[in-house]
Amino acid sequence: MTPPSPRLHRLKDTTLLTALIVFRTINACLVKTYFSPDEHWQALEVAHWITFGYGYLTWEWTVALRSVLHPALFAGLYKALAVLGIDDGWLFIYAPRLLQSLFAAIADFYAYQFADRLFENQLIANWTLFLSVTSWWNFFCSTRTLANSTEAALTIVALYYWPFSSVPPSSPSSPASSPSPSSPSEPAHSGKSSCQGHRTISLGIAFLTCVFRPTAAIMWIFMGVVLLIQYCMDSDRGSILTTLISVFIMSGSTILGTAILDSTLLYNEWVLTPINFLRVNVLQGISLFYGSSPWHWYLSQGLPLLFGIYLPFVLSGAWHALKSDTALNARMKHQVLYLSLWMLVVYSSLQHKEWRFLYPILYPLLPFAGHTFYNMFLPIYQDGTKSKSKMAITVVLLGVVIVNAVMAWYATMVHQRGVIDVMEWIRQEARVGQIRSAGFLMPCHSTPWLSSTHRRGAEPLNMWFVTCEPPLGNVDHATYKDESDIFYEDPVTFMDERVTKMAQENLTKDSHLIMFQDLLRSWPKMPQWMNNHGYREVKRTRENTMEF
Repeated sequence: MTPPSPRLHRLKDTTLLTALIVFRTINACLVKTYFSPDEHWQALEVAHWITFGYGYLTWEWTVALRSVLHPALFAGLYKALAVLGIDDGWLFIYAPRLLQSLFAAIADFYAYQFADRLFENQLIANWTLFLSVTSWWNFFCSTRTLANSTEAALTIVALYYWPFSSVPPSSPSSPASSPSPSSPSEPAHSGKSSCQGHRTISLGIAFLTCVFRPTAAIMWIFMGVVLLIQYCMDSDRGSILTTLISVFIMSGSTILGTAILDSTLLYNEWVLTPINFLRVNVLQGISLFYGSSPWHWYLSQGLPLLFGIYLPFVLSGAWHALKSDTALNARMKHQVLYLSLWMLVVYSSLQHKEWRFLYPILYPLLPFAGHTFYNMFLPIYQDGTKSKSKMAITVVLLGVVIVNAVMAWYATMVHQRGVIDVMEWIRQEARVGQIRSAGFLMPCHSTPWLSSTHRRGAEPLNMWFVTCEPPLGNVDHATYKDESDIFYEDPVTFMDERVTKMAQENLTKDSHLIMFQDLLRSWPKMPQWMNNHGYREVKRTRENTMEF
């Protein structure tokens, strides 16, 4: 059983949340790199199209595969900026990420609250907050406009309110109304009516996560089944009935609400995007078109990257929690760990894998790492030797901060920065009339797009890129070639055919071509083709992205 923590000063929740918002706002401004196309093409481009009537809608939106709810968050922000007359410049580019920083701060805050509920120990909660704030992955990913980042934030909020036992959590509150951190045995939560209210909050947020990411249902089906089994074992027929009624009402309301939103803002017809998502990605296997990985990929790469140096501490804390059936909140801890294992097994069985897919289990598992750090320093806490305590803790804190800071710096300031810088350069050049049109000769979706070149009151730039549409409908996947395949088979022939077609349509050639330097190295004929058609290098970014 976790020993009682010493009396500590606990910051007011409002003070802590404000500090976290400030921190994540700074975090959002420091992210200068490109991670996943989805943060632009599945969020900002769609939001820009909804607000301004132009943007690029990828194939997922033409077949109604996704709900518009997530892009609608940023569309509302874009609309507000446009109404205020400030939809231009630096603010317009960073505004969506600043909005996302609010979700990131909420995720940090509820990871802290969740740890406090799980272990009822102030020091473990403090360690969890420290680990969340210093996590290189959170710094790299939490403020990006990915549906996964929003899903992860909503997940930890929903888990905090989830009725793991017959006694639910109270809302985060100030120290005046919170139990003393030195008294973990005191009941922190009570009230049958409160149980219904918090279960409703949790279920409502859970359904929202499934709208943002239909695969979130993998988590919440597990949690729902376990909850009903728990009620059955407790012979709590009232809770079974009210839970089923709540699920029925919320699922119906969510489906109806998102269908109305989708048909109003984008699709102009009634659609059920979760059904389309399941049919296209799972039953038709279209997701495999974008790559597959071996079953062990999440074990060998996903988890080590997601948790970084925290992984051994998470595993140690998980092991200690699983070994004990008598520890405080043991059943709750076991359920969190079994949930994470369930997620890992299910996602590992799917062939298409990405690091960000496991993001929702990061926050729930951080408290176990926090417990490990707490146990490491427990003898020091009990010793009372201040100099020894300060030195040991300082060394560990510095080590954790330095390792994560280096990783965060490289991931957010260096790696894949060129494709962000080139779009900023294009926007600035277009502002003074130096760019008429541009073609992107690189793998599809390698850069942000029209939402990043937006200029108030100006026409959208004429830009095109090499596409990679998947084989939809009755198409033979084995023989199908997308435009990207055709381009990389022979870039010179591809460009010759494009120039010929433009001449036939009386269109002028592109004023600029953007490419990675590797294209020129891999195809010796490309530099000559550029010279023959009057292109010359005018800009080179950090990662050797070139413009002609």
